[in-house]
Amino acid sequence: MSAAKLISSVFLSVCFQTCLNSAGHGMLCELKVKPGEDVTLHCQGPRDAAISELKWSRPDLESERYVLYFRENQLHVKDQHLSFRGRVELRDREMKYGDASVILKNVTIKDTGRYECYVRKTGSRPELISTISLTVESGIGRVVVLAVAVVVVAVIVAAAVRCFRRR
Repeated sequence: MSAAKLISSVFLSVCFQTCLNSAGHGMLCELKVKPGEDVTLHCQGPRDAAISELKWSRPDLESERYVLYFRENQLHVKDQHLSFRGRVELRDREMKYGDASVILKNVTIKDTGRYECYVRKTGSRPELISTISLTVESGIGRVVVLAVAVVVVAVIVAAAVRCFRRR
């Protein structure tokens, strides 16, 4: 297993630990990633029945197009929002055991938002299975905090050195 896949698996495991089951509203999960990373948006449909329709949407885009739309055993690219074309794929193309998760590749700050997964079994209505709040944050904030910490330590060390020299 490559290092990137191992890190992704560990990250996904941490995500599962922070997800909550909200009565009647599927799973709620918050994910934080850095620009350029790939992220798995988890959605677990029914294990006992075939998925006849899968819709991954992002309501805050206010568009009729989807992040990913699957129906009649095929992906419908014409219904996909342009910003997701070529960057989203099913984690398991056969959706074995109800795995309707998708991988969003090369995320950017513009991918920050709420993602919803709707699954429909044959003969039923679509059901909201999971809602994911994705935050893509740059590492600049951490760099600034680290730089400030280094300056503070340097000032403290300089003050301590002056105190010892005066004695």
